[in-house]
Amino acid sequence: MRQTKNTKTLKAIARERLLGKYGTTIAAVVLYRFIAFLMINIITAAIIPTNLITYFAYFGSTILVNLFLGVFDSGLAYLFMNVVYAQSVSMSDLFHGFKNHPDKAILLHVPIAVANTLTIIPLQVLMAMLVKNNNSAVSIDPRYIMFALLISVVMTIANIYIRLMFSQSYYILQDFPEKRTSDILKASMRLMKGSKFRLLLLYLSFIPLALIGVLACFIPLLWVGVYNSASIAAFYQDLIASKNQNTDV
Repeated sequence: MRQTKNTKTLKAIARERLLGKYGTTIAAVVLYRFIAFLMINIITAAIIPTNLITYFAYFGSTILVNLFLGVFDSGLAYLFMNVVYAQSVSMSDLFHGFKNHPDKAILLHVPIAVANTLTIIPLQVLMAMLVKNNNSAVSIDPRYIMFALLISVVMTIANIYIRLMFSQSYYILQDFPEKRTSDILKASMRLMKGSKFRLLLLYLSFIPLALIGVLACFIPLLWVGVYNSASIAAFYQDLIASKNQNTDV
């Protein structure tokens, strides 16, 4: 087992492989974000949670949208793997997941979709309580607010852990499309054993660039987004090579 590459090296690989491909990758990511924004806001506008039934409908719809977006996540994984492996890229790569095992792409997103929904539930409930409080003379016990915030923090940490654990699923799907969904998820867990903190550091290393992008009217965030995605794909490439599991992932 060879030594893994550090964050600086992975980001250097991403920058090198992105040369000449920024236009296509940025356009693909922008299109994906627009589709996700549109779908999520359609649900937000169509379903306003006011009671138990509408809350179930809202969260159920949120999970379904997240699952559907998993097909696009598969396409993005394919796109940035092509970048890192020095292959040609095109906008059509974003829709690769629709042609290649979309059922698996959807199922692979189940853990993350559920985690995302569970993470926002405490804050949604807290917001509903605050709105109700504003319309009544009864005050909310501060302990309930603190409890809701604590649960939200715990769920956020759990969400991050789950995302790290299954972060390699879509890359594995591209390399091993014949594998069952459950086997792909297990393979991601095996690959990430002992590597979660390294990937977390890679994500965190983009925070300064993201802050600069925000201060610069958000435009540089387009570059930061593809730079981050290419670096994560480089992480997968290095992870596979370092664990010598190209044929037995």
